[in-house]
Amino acid sequence: MRAGVTARDRDKALKWIKRCLREITLKHYELPADYAAARADIIVTLKRSGHRSSACAKGITIDLTPLQRGASSLLEYPAFAKDPVIGSRQPLTPELVLAGTIAHEVSHFVQYRYGPDTRWLSQTYRKPHGEGFQDIYRILRARVVNPHFC
Repeated sequence: MRAGVTARDRDKALKWIKRCLREITLKHYELPADYAAARADIIVTLKRSGHRSSACAKGITIDLTPLQRGASSLLEYPAFAKDPVIGSRQPLTPELVLAGTIAHEVSHFVQYRYGPDTRWLSQTYRKPHGEGFQDIYRILRARVVNPHFC
């Protein structure tokens, strides 16, 4: 945890990370890892720097600045911004904006860490916001984040 990150914000972020990992590691998604293994695999960095959140096969970096500033819009890339499940949404609470950001970054982590060895992702995981990523993100948004939207 880096400077400027409160324990309360850390706990909110970790709660959503755990929810996402718990969902995507259910047996029927056939990832080559269970929940405990995924939690051990992922390196989480929480920061407050005003830069983008990001992810790779090693872990995720979440910028908590939008949460701390009270962001109310979850903005997605133009390619899927209008998608009814994984698209941009507003107005939201700052915590739900954080939840959407975390689901996005956890999707990238799963895509790069487990995609090559997962039957349903092995052919589509390579493109950063392509089909494989969108399939994972759709699961996390539909099952973990979107049910909390008003």
